[in-house]
Amino acid sequence: MTIYSHSRLSTYENCPLQFKFCYIDKIELEVQPEGIEAFLGSRFHESMEKLYGALQARVIPLDELTAYFDDIWDKNITQDIVINKKQYTAENYKAMGRKFLEDYYKKYSPFNAGKVIASEKEVTFDLDSAGNYKVKGYIDRIDRLKDGTYEIHDYKTSSRVPEQKYLDLDRQLALYQVGLENLWDDVKKVDLIWHYVAFNKELKSSRTAKQLDDLKKETIALIDIIENAKDFPAQSSPLCKWCAYQNICPKNKQVKHANS
Repeated sequence: MTIYSHSRLSTYENCPLQFKFCYIDKIELEVQPEGIEAFLGSRFHESMEKLYGALQARVIPLDELTAYFDDIWDKNITQDIVINKKQYTAENYKAMGRKFLEDYYKKYSPFNAGKVIASEKEVTFDLDSAGNYKVKGYIDRIDRLKDGTYEIHDYKTSSRVPEQKYLDLDRQLALYQVGLENLWDDVKKVDLIWHYVAFNKELKSSRTAKQLDDLKKETIALIDIIENAKDFPAQSSPLCKWCAYQNICPKNKQVKHANS
């Protein structure tokens, strides 16, 4: 059985044809240029990994952390990075990333609310007792509080904050909770935490045992649909503009033909 991820499942939900192109046909494309938003997000995550990875030994000073951010930014930035918002430059985004770091650091310093168990933790786990349905993911950070509560942290550099009702239905971190509960026997209470760093805002959610059980059943049902699918129709959506397969998508060709 194929090991699934939240991303793989979401690809099928958003567009079955894109799923087919990517995971079944495995069509090789020219390397797509990275967008500046994704680039910023990667550098922020690397900075968080450095900060929390060093905590057992010391708290990295803010100026050292921002210097690290500047260094990995400068070493990785290229002319190929795509900036769609023409009113901004790469330096504008770099300054934005520094501000995210500074605000986050000042909010949570000295970073002793809980014990950091892991950063960028890969988890692979079963959804069923027979081990026929497997999911894999990467957790940005796992903390354990003094009262025994575990926290799953996720950093978001996006330019919008979702409503609470969407976080309460979020599949990704809830699946990570299933994986976390399989790692250690003392995982009894778990909080799911999102850091929307552009707004210096922390949002929380939680899941009951029944909700997690329902999630596992729903995910298994979705995997069954994917595994048994015969047709993979194209699904138009606002996400099409970021799709790497636009040039070979029949629905995109129909749109171009209609407009010609």
